[in-house]
Amino acid sequence: MIPIRDTQPSYSVTVMTYFLMAINLLVFIVQIQIGFDNEAFFYAYGLVPAKFTVPEMSRHFTLVNQFISVFSYMFLHGGFLHFVGNMWSLYIFGDNVEEHFGSLRFLGFYLICGVISGFFIFC
Repeated sequence: MIPIRDTQPSYSVTVMTYFLMAINLLVFIVQIQIGFDNEAFFYAYGLVPAKFTVPEMSRHFTLVNQFISVFSYMFLHGGFLHFVGNMWSLYIFGDNVEEHFGSLRFLGFYLICGVISGFFIFC
């Protein structure tokens, strides 16, 4: 079942949830502009395991790029449905989590969960 809404009301304005949704939207618009078949963009900003594990490939990327891609991949989407599904889930559940944690801790939670999920690419 796809959730339509939650039954837990929010009693505060969840700024960070909307901020994260806006960043995701801006990055998605950039992706649309450059095209989803632009491999150079996805290799540069996506979390590609070969950037870290294959010496022939890793020498083409700086340590700064490798570090940035651990965070930038969280804002990339594979297509329109992927983007809509993620933003819908963030809209429905993000406000409650942000209200519970607070804005800064929610941002930390969002980023830490993204980094941890990135490590599962290597499994």
